[in-house]
Amino acid sequence: MRFFFYGTLIDNDLRALVLGAQAVGLEVEPAELAGWRRVSVCGKTYPAVVQSSAVKTRGVLTRELPDGAVAALTAYEGPEYDLIRADVSASGEVSAAAVFVAGSSCRVSARPWDFGAWQRLHKRTFMALLLRGHLV
Repeated sequence: MRFFFYGTLIDNDLRALVLGAQAVGLEVEPAELAGWRRVSVCGKTYPAVVQSSAVKTRGVLTRELPDGAVAALTAYEGPEYDLIRADVSASGEVSAAAVFVAGSSCRVSARPWDFGAWQRLHKRTFMALLLRGHLV
């Protein structure tokens, strides 16, 4: 299964931490998800995507991931997110990919989420919490 990541999992270091050995040699490429907008989750430093016409969200598309990776990603994302299949554009082609989107219990704001700001302001603390076994 291929995945589209639009938030914290764009970061190579975090992706390696979440996927462990399954991330070794994992190739990703820039991609876009049409019809979904990346927003901040209320009270958190990470985002979710919500449906929104005429908008594209940039992220990365993985190559095929093994089943063990799917379990690791599902645990990382938690119950606030629903896993869907969506069409993603990468390298001039459209591919089906799995995407974690805001579920009914996910409280989102209207505020856009910025990956660069997350890396500068929150990445270090976020990863430290994950290393200690705290899902953020």
